[in-house]
Amino acid sequence: MADDADLHPTLHPDYQIAERVRLQLEMFAQKFRDLNEGGQLADILRNPGTLPGARVEQQPEVFTEQYLIEPVLHGLGYRSPTSEEYSAGGAHFIRRPITYRKVEPRQPDYLLKNVDDSLVCLVEAKAANRELVRGSKQDATADVRQYLEEDTFCKYLRDIDQKYLVGIGTDGLRWTLWMKHLATGEIKEATPKVDLSSIVEREAIRAETIDGDVELGRAADRKTLSEEFVPAFGKRNLNDHVRNSFDG
Repeated sequence: MADDADLHPTLHPDYQIAERVRLQLEMFAQKFRDLNEGGQLADILRNPGTLPGARVEQQPEVFTEQYLIEPVLHGLGYRSPTSEEYSAGGAHFIRRPITYRKVEPRQPDYLLKNVDDSLVCLVEAKAANRELVRGSKQDATADVRQYLEEDTFCKYLRDIDQKYLVGIGTDGLRWTLWMKHLATGEIKEATPKVDLSSIVEREAIRAETIDGDVELGRAADRKTLSEEFVPAFGKRNLNDHVRNSFDG
């Protein structure tokens, strides 16, 4: 990735990934317009209330996973096995993994496979607005912390290449990255935590899903994603980000 520094910002791979993620956030905003539920989207973006399932015709967590979390994971480079872009051996996500089901008391919502031999990567998903940046409502963070403390999926592994347990907690709007050095037990908390709700809000206003004015353009949103989100959470960067967080 050293050669990437010489590229024009718009040609940098992280910028291209950022645009793929931005498109998924745009589609999420448009989904509420299709459902004639712009008011519900405005409520979860501008208030701490949670998403009511009756309004989106699904359980809130399932809706958030289907229309926000999984598309963003796909944009970051973790493909769905049912996607045309999926290739055997490539990085992908597994829903509701049952690895070691008989010996693991808790199972995360997703397992990210084929990211790097040194990483075990889990994702805990919650319904929109169940993981706020501040305050006590940080449900995904609470579960991720427990997974790392319990070495979920790692206690019974014998692969000497696996060095780090990575936990991503998200409600689709906020994403937090935790990591644990398996040999030393050291844990890095919320490294980083990123809030995408303002980008979703701007896309919703542009799509006339909700009322409001937008001052920043999409180029600014791509820049934010490419500088604050993709360098930590993108598939191409995750291993280096984790290793550098411990090696400093």
